[in-house]
Amino acid sequence: MVLVAVTAALSVANEVHLPSFAGLAIDDKETREIVAQPTLRRQIPRIRFMGDRRTYDFLVSHPPLATQLARRLHPPLERYTVTQVGEDLYTIEDLGALRGEARLVRVTDRQRVYWFKGEFRSLANLLRFTGRMVLVLDSREVKEGGRTYIESDPDFYLRIDHLFFGFLAKLLAPLVNLLIDRRVGMIAEASSKLFQQVAGDPEGLYREMATWKEVRPEDLEAYRRAFISREAGGTR
Repeated sequence: MVLVAVTAALSVANEVHLPSFAGLAIDDKETREIVAQPTLRRQIPRIRFMGDRRTYDFLVSHPPLATQLARRLHPPLERYTVTQVGEDLYTIEDLGALRGEARLVRVTDRQRVYWFKGEFRSLANLLRFTGRMVLVLDSREVKEGGRTYIESDPDFYLRIDHLFFGFLAKLLAPLVNLLIDRRVGMIAEASSKLFQQVAGDPEGLYREMATWKEVRPEDLEAYRRAFISREAGGTR
């Protein structure tokens, strides 16, 4: 689900400040340059899901599978596709809005940093440009009222290649902000359904996944090992 959030790259312009990972040893020069001087920046309000760290870590470590599950559980996301093409390297597409590639740059106990490059379209093609983006995702497990939650703080930094379109995006920032908040809300709803399904009925979801042609055998097996006892798991 993390990579699906790349479609929120068109965002309201805010003051640039030091990134939350400034103290980390990130060797990727381009990533640091984008964060230091973005065309647009958007800090999304905190998102909360009912679930534990194990579920979260599995889903963010398997972006294609997480996206496939989300599409099945939340039809508004059916146009999203994520495909792994190398180690920590993915292609991502939101039909009519985005086409590009994503790369996992940095992982710590509570933070993941992604780099994106691609073509973005929005507002009925009024905004259409190529650009690069960095997504910084902080997350933590919290317990409240006897329940466990994952809290996530997405932070987007977008560098638009064409100066004119960068200027236009800033002019349209208030409208774009409304569109992005709506999109993030849709993604959050899908993620909430996914967390609840994995936590509430992992074996039932496993049986369903085994019938889906788009699920890779290795992803199905990884899910089984993570959430189902060996005795309960079957073969595909």
